Order: sequence, then C-alpha cells, then structure tokens
Amino acid sequence: MRMPIRFLAGLSSAMAAAAPASAGDGAWTGSRLLALVDGDMAATAYADGKLHPIGGAADTLYILDPEAGRIIAQVPVSNTVMGWPGSLATSADGRFAYVVTSRGGVARDLRDADDVFDAIPPARTITTINLEEGAVLSTLDACHMPKSVDIAPDDGWLLVACGTDKGEIAIVPLLDGLPQAPQSIDLTVPAFAARERDEGATFAAIRPDGAAGAVVLGNQAVAALSFKLGADGAPVAARAGPPLRVDRWLSVARWTNDGSALIVADVAWGPKSIDAALNGSGSLVAYAFAADGSAREASEAAVSKSPEAFGVSRDGRLAVAVNMERTYLPGGLTSILPGRNASSASLVSIENGTIRTLGERVAFRGVLPEDAVFDADGDTVAIAVYQDHGDPRSDGWIEFFRLVGEGDARRIEPADRRIRLPRGVHDLAAID
Repeated sequence: MRMPIRFLAGLSSAMAAAAPASAGDGAWTGSRLLALVDGDMAATAYADGKLHPIGGAADTLYILDPEAGRIIAQVPVSNTVMGWPGSLATSADGRFAYVVTSRGGVARDLRDADDVFDAIPPARTITTINLEEGAVLSTLDACHMPKSVDIAPDDGWLLVACGTDKGEIAIVPLLDGLPQAPQSIDLTVPAFAARERDEGATFAAIRPDGAAGAVVLGNQAVAALSFKLGADGAPVAARAGPPLRVDRWLSVARWTNDGSALIVADVAWGPKSIDAALNGSGSLVAYAFAADGSAREASEAAVSKSPEAFGVSRDGRLAVAVNMERTYLPGGLTSILPGRNASSASLVSIENGTIRTLGERVAFRGVLPEDAVFDADGDTVAIAVYQDHGDPRSDGWIEFFRLVGEGDARRIEPADRRIRLPRGVHDLAAID
C-alpha cells in the first residue's frame, strides 16, 4: 500500500486450514495460490507511525493449495507493503516467481516512527523463487526502489517500474528463468511526482502481445510504452508516448485481454496526509491509446473508497476491485470518520475496452485488503486481507468470494471460507 499519511511464524499457529469447497461454493480451480506477507509493520503504521512488531515475524512468500486450504511451502523473501500491489509476477509455466522490493531493512528495535517512509530505507532488489522446490534462486540489483514487476507473455523478460526520474523503467532479460543484468531506461518524460517518494514510474505493465506497454508516472499520469525488440525478443530500447496528466491518484494498472485499453485504479487520494482520510469514492478508469501513443480516458466504473487494486478474470470479461475504504486509519480522533470498520469489493464488467460497475459493493471484515485474483474458471475470487480489526498484531488471511448470476445480474458474494496467514498479506498470484 502506498499511502500519503503518516516472520516466519510456526505453521500450526500461522494458519487455520480452510475447509474444501464444492463447486459453486467458492471452490478454487487451479493448482496453487501465492501470497506475499510483509512481516514488518501493522496496517495503521502509515497513519500513526506505530509498527507494532511481532517477534519472529519475517517477510515470506507462501505457496498454497487453495482448495485444500494448506501451505505447500513458505519461502523467506524480502518484500514490502509500502507500494501498490504489483511486486509479484509469475512465469506462464508456473515454475518461477519474481518479487521486487522497494523498501526494506527495518531496524529490529524500531517501534515508532514520525513517518514510516523516512524510517524504512529504499531497496533495489528483485528475487527469483523456484516454485517447484520452494527455494530462492537469486537476488540481484534491479533499480532504485522497484515498484512493480511484470513478465512478458513468452517468459523472456521482465518490465520493472523504478522510483527515479533518471531511469523510470528497467528491462530484465530472463535466461532459463533467471534474471540477467537489468537495462535501465530513461524515458525522458516530465516529472509528475508531488513528493520525492513518488518519483519515476509507480507502475508499469506489458501489453498482452508483448510488443508494447504502459507506465503510470508519479501516481498522476499515464503514458504508452513502445519497445524496440532485440533478436532474443526482449526490448533493447523503449520510448514513452506523450503522458496524459490526470486529476486522479492512480495505483495498479492492468491491460484488457485484447490490449485495447489499460485499466487503472484511482484511489481518489492526493499528496497531502489529509487526502487519504477525507477521500471520496474511487473508481477504475480505462485509458485507450492512439497510434501516436497519446492516451485518452475511454470509460470509468465508480466503485468505493480507496480501491487500491483489482483482479481480472482469465477471459477478460470481469474485474473485482478491492476497496480498502478507510480501514487503514487507527483509532483516536479518526474514529469519527466512516469506513474504518469494514472493507468492500466491487464487481466490474469489461467489454470491448469499456468498463462499468455491476450491482452494489459487498462489505466484508478486514483491514487493508490489498489484492484480488480470479481462479482459472473465473467463478471464484481470492482477496488478500492484511490484518483484522481491533488488534494491530492480528493475523491476516485470504478471503474467498464466489460469483453468481448471469449478465447484468452477475454479483459477487462471500464464500464463507478463508486461509489464515500471519499479519501482512498484500500481493497474490494464481497458478493453474
């Protein structure tokens, strides 16, 4: 989570197994589910600076069997919630996972901070995990504050968004699944960041055909990316189209399946601390790109407050936005603000690059829901919940939802099952 306001736990205590579900009741189609857990801080640390550390907690990648509700493996991997969901990518063959870390190295004795962004230093790494063995293969320097990572459809290279105006993206070739030396690319675009920590690219995504992409700059602009591909199919150069500055606070971006539009979440915040406390409803916004790379807003689907991320079904027809509401606010004076006691999810249809909201939002328990993924059949959704209400050291979990109905009557509802994990669940990936 990228806010403008201020472990490896034992297996028995870390997780309560979810009961297997029958078809239509939240049953999961697909072999594995990946979940990143940040072991460093409570969800409300953004607002009050209190990390509430947990003894023995550690940054971890969990490899899960979602149908049986069990942990297959847990791998110590540096990761952070201090950014938009997007720090985890997987190869199409399901063999490798790639994790970027924009901040890390939290001091062991750190309990309180005036500003967690000042207290937790920038990082630069990308880590590769062998998912078949549950082991780290390599860790290398990617760029300054890598914010997101995406993998080409042929598994040949990675696109990394970098937190600097002197090289907003990095191209990382892959050889037998292992990252090679990154190539830093300066897009020579204007600086859009209102704060130093939002410099450069805050998100980047490869178009489904692998021939182009898009980048979010400083949370406030969208630009197309055109690639010059080398003999191995990986880009050797990249150029940005004219950026479109918007009066929004943009987070996660994902292409439609046909590559006709880029869908971006707008959390409706701003650069000031108060903006995330007095925010209105956010939305998903679809941007279309002309032949010259210029962007325009094509359609918008209103959701609810603070929709940090969203998942898209495999057939590309539906999206589920996870709305944090204001659950990231602690008690005290902020208790008077609505939206602290529940999160929500919104269902959105996608058709020919046009998006629209279906039905009403569905409320559910949990603080700081960070990410959502569909199963292979598209009738079950998993949502990452960072922690519970009331106790800043409480467990996190993965909550399952089912899709019911047809056409415009399609809706999302809780499946009444979850996989419990340690506090800090923030990024998910599904593997068939």
